[in-house]
Amino acid sequence: MNILSLRKTIILGVAAASMALATSCAKEVSTDTSNMAREFIEAWIKVNHPEAKAQGLGVYIIDDKPGSGQLVTEDDMYLYTEFTTFDIDGNITGTTVEKTSQQAGSFNKANYYGPKMIINLRDYTEAGVLEMIKGMRVGGTRTAVIPSWLNVKKDYDSAEKYLKANGGSNAICTVTLKGKTTDIVKWELDTLARFVSEKLRMSPSDSLMRGFYLKTLKEPDDTSTYGTDSLFCVNYTGRLLNGKVFDTTIEDTAKVYGIWSSSKTYAPVYIQKANDYKETTMAADETSTGDKSIDGFSLGLSKLRQHEKVVCAFYSILGYGYSGQGNSIPSFCPLVFELEAVDK
Repeated sequence: MNILSLRKTIILGVAAASMALATSCAKEVSTDTSNMAREFIEAWIKVNHPEAKAQGLGVYIIDDKPGSGQLVTEDDMYLYTEFTTFDIDGNITGTTVEKTSQQAGSFNKANYYGPKMIINLRDYTEAGVLEMIKGMRVGGTRTAVIPSWLNVKKDYDSAEKYLKANGGSNAICTVTLKGKTTDIVKWELDTLARFVSEKLRMSPSDSLMRGFYLKTLKEPDDTSTYGTDSLFCVNYTGRLLNGKVFDTTIEDTAKVYGIWSSSKTYAPVYIQKANDYKETTMAADETSTGDKSIDGFSLGLSKLRQHEKVVCAFYSILGYGYSGQGNSIPSFCPLVFELEAVDK
C-alpha cells in the first residue's frame, strides 16, 4: 500500500482521426501545424455541429443540460464530477460511469466508478475541461468538443499560446457536475462524519483524532494494546465509502469483490509495532523487512489488542491524498478498514 505517483483525474488523449471534408470554396492549407490543427477542427465542427461556436479559449459546447444548484466560480478550487470522454469518431476513450464502461466493454470490477474530484487549476486539469465547466451549475451536464491544443495541463495566458504549443489530441467530453467546494478538507470531514454515523453507527466519541474514527467489532482477549516492538498478525479488508473493496488479505473476500489475483498470497500479514505509529511496518512473513503504510491504517493497527477486531475510517490526509492509488482509489478519498488481530 505504498503511495503511488500522482495520476491523472481525467483521461483525455486520443489519436486525431483523419477524415475527408468537402468545402464550398478552395482554401490554401497552411504548412504551419498549429494552423492545420485549427483548420481541421473548424472544418469538423462545420460538418458535424454547424450551430456550435467557439467559447472562451476555444471549446465548442454541443449539448448543455443546465443544473439547478450553485454556479461554479473561480473560487471553487475542487469540482466533483462524473465524465465520459470520446474521440471525434464517437468511440469511448474513458469514463467514470459504470454502465458506460460496461457498454464500452472496458469494465473492470477492480476499478472505481463514480464521481471524482478534479482541481480547478490548469496545471492539474486539462485547460479545455475547465473551460467547458465555466458557467455550469451543480446538477448540470455539458458536452463539449475540446480541440487538441486545449487538451493539455498547461497554464498559458492566451488561446494563441495554447495553439502554438498544441500538445494534445482532439476529444469530446461529457461532464456532470455533482458538487463543488472551496475547502476540500471540510468536504471530506463532513462526508466522513455522515458516513460513520449512518453506516457504521459511530458517534463523535469514536473519533480518536481529526478525521479518524475507530470502533470495536469484536472484543479483545486482553484490554492492553500490543507493546512497542511487538510482532503480531493481522487480517484486513480495505473499502471505499461506497462499499467497494480495494484490498484484502482474505481470499474469499477478494473473489467476491472481483479483485482476486493469482500472483498474490492471501494470508494474515505480520505487523511490527513501533513507538511512533507512523513507523509501524507490515510484511508478508516474520523474516521479511516490513514496509510502512498509510498513516490511517498504521494508526488503526496501533490500537489493536489481542484477537480484537475493529473498523476504522479516516480522511485522505491519513490515506492517499490527492494521488489516490491506481484505478481503485480516487483522489481525496476517505477509506474504511476492518482490522483483526489473529494467531500466526
